[in-house]
Formats: sequence, C-alpha cells, structure tokens
Amino acid sequence: MTQTKSTTTEDTLSLSIEETYRRLPALNLIKDDDIRSEVARLSAGAPKYFWVVSAASPTSEYHHPVCRNKHGLWAHTLMLLAPLCRLASSYQAQGRISNKEFDYAIAAAILHDQRKRGYQDNPQKSSTADHDLQMAKVIKEESSLPHAIADAVATHMGPTEWGYEGPEPQTDLQDLVHEADMLASTKNADLKIPGPVPRELSERGLEEGSFHS
Repeated sequence: MTQTKSTTTEDTLSLSIEETYRRLPALNLIKDDDIRSEVARLSAGAPKYFWVVSAASPTSEYHHPVCRNKHGLWAHTLMLLAPLCRLASSYQAQGRISNKEFDYAIAAAILHDQRKRGYQDNPQKSSTADHDLQMAKVIKEESSLPHAIADAVATHMGPTEWGYEGPEPQTDLQDLVHEADMLASTKNADLKIPGPVPRELSERGLEEGSFHS
C-alpha cells in the first residue's frame, strides 16, 4: 500500500484514509461499511500524540511493558482486540450482544483512548482521568456514529481500584468493552493483534493473530 502524504500541524496529524487503515488494521474487522468508514475518518484526525506516546509510565504496574514505551498507546489500542473478540464470542453465544453490537464494540475499542492525554489543541503530559468522557463527547458531537458506541467509550474505564469514579457500564455492550480493556491493560496482555501488523509495532514485538468478527 502506498502511503499518501499526511499534513502535520503542531497538535494534529491528519492522515490519509489509506494510512489510517495501515496503522489500524482492526478497522477491517468492522463489517458495517458506514461504521467502518466513520471510525476511520475519526481516527485519521486523532491527536498527533496518539501514535507516539506510551499508554502508561515505564514504572507503572498497569499495561504490558511494550505499552509503557514509545507507540505504547497505539499498541494497547490494537492489543485490546484479542480479549474483545474472545469475550465477544461468549457474549454472542449467550445472546448478550448482536452482530451489530459486535461492530459497535470493535469501533469503541479502536476509538476508546484517542483522547488519552486530552484534546488535540491542549495535550497533557500524562493520561487525563476523564479521557473516556472526552472521547465520547467527540464521537457524539463530531460523528454520525450511534450513541451506543460513544456510551461504550464513556464507560470503558468504569469505577477503578485507583479511585477514578467514572461512569459504570450499564449494558452488555459496555461491559464487554470495559472487561476487554481491563484484560488488555495487564502485564501479561496478548501481543497478538489484527494484521497486517504496522512496521512500527512489529519492531516492538507485536505479532499478527487470527481474528474474526
């Protein structure tokens, strides 16, 4: 795939859609064309830092070591798909989510941390506590995606053991995204991600896994 030149400003990196798909191969797991296209459009305008920074500090007890270094937030986003797809199979078998909601869950997983350090015009040096609500607001106000996706993003952290009292998951879809994010945020998180694996993440040790939606 040939990369189309991207335009860069101080705070934003506006990617071509082609380059966005290269960086986020998980987009191809979304079956609904309209949802996939809209998630790709939003992701193309993710803050510049999203593709570069870590998901946590190097000394954090949360996240795999790969996610605590450069490209870690990007890596964590794709590493979320392994537990999400595995859990979703069980949720579907139990009749807890529909095929459409599986698409919603994948969309929420891709988008959930795209404001991890705040809005693109004023990024913070570390994670912002309410990044879940910030990204949910972006989805609701700047896209045509169903609000169910935004709500799954808003509740992906939930109340946490470190004291954050975020919105608690209320639906099976929200619970699925929350549980998958918790599993992907552990030291022993699966390094298998949807392929083809971007070169930058392959160099960090991530490998292509087998996924279905």
